[in-house]
Amino acid sequence: MTRFRYAVVLAIPVLIGAAVAPSSSMDLPAIGETARIRTHLATVEGELRAKDVSSLTVAQRAARARNLDVLHEYWVRGIFPRNTDFPGERVPYFIDRYGTRCAMAYLIEQSGHGDFVARVAATHNNARIWELQDDPALVGWLDQNGMTLAEAARVQPQYDGGPCYCLPIPSQPSASTGYKTTTAFSIGLNATTLALNTASIGVSRQLAGLLGILTGAVGIAVGAPNFDEGGQRHTFGLLNAGAGTASGLLGMYRRVKAPPSQSNANGAPWVDPRGTPGLSVHFSF
Repeated sequence: MTRFRYAVVLAIPVLIGAAVAPSSSMDLPAIGETARIRTHLATVEGELRAKDVSSLTVAQRAARARNLDVLHEYWVRGIFPRNTDFPGERVPYFIDRYGTRCAMAYLIEQSGHGDFVARVAATHNNARIWELQDDPALVGWLDQNGMTLAEAARVQPQYDGGPCYCLPIPSQPSASTGYKTTTAFSIGLNATTLALNTASIGVSRQLAGLLGILTGAVGIAVGAPNFDEGGQRHTFGLLNAGAGTASGLLGMYRRVKAPPSQSNANGAPWVDPRGTPGLSVHFSF
């Protein structure tokens, strides 16, 4: 007799925390923040290019123009520091935890002064430019590159009610205690009916199949409304719906078709091509 093998994979995604590097796709608030920072830097670039610099030396004017070209490339690229340490606050970063430089740090580093950037990041990473005005290295760099302290501070936006230079990490909604409890109950029911439908333990095929269909419907009903949510609710929604679908399908199979031979089930760890861990459950009939 032909034996059919069904594999049901219940993937358990790893929840991404704040320490993980930012995703390539950003939500709308982050996109808006990026656009706002780009607009600010583009405006500053225009202001600095329009300023009369006839009093500067030839070398200073050349260095200033070169830095403005670098600034232009920086804001067009649109990759800015992210605030990962001060929730709800607008705080500058010289270098964020992912290695992203702020505009001034990038200009200074690109001009060959990476040692100064590294020192500031290690000692005053969240300092505003005005707070570094007595640093000889900054004073020397500004003079060499034909920029004033006020202009450098203009490149780094004001934070007292002004534009935020750092991107707040989008918050991931967490599931409520009630939904976590509901998920545990739903998964437990579906696991029980899966066992009833795959093991010979004295329960009739028709009854076990009906229970599988009913509990599967519960799992799908509990999970589906959370597909469009974020964070834990999305994860639990997928888990509920996946277990419910597996239980429901197996229940329907048991009711409409008698197994040609003894059924059995076995499970094993499973990892998808992207490295997401899960559980692979194989059913044989």
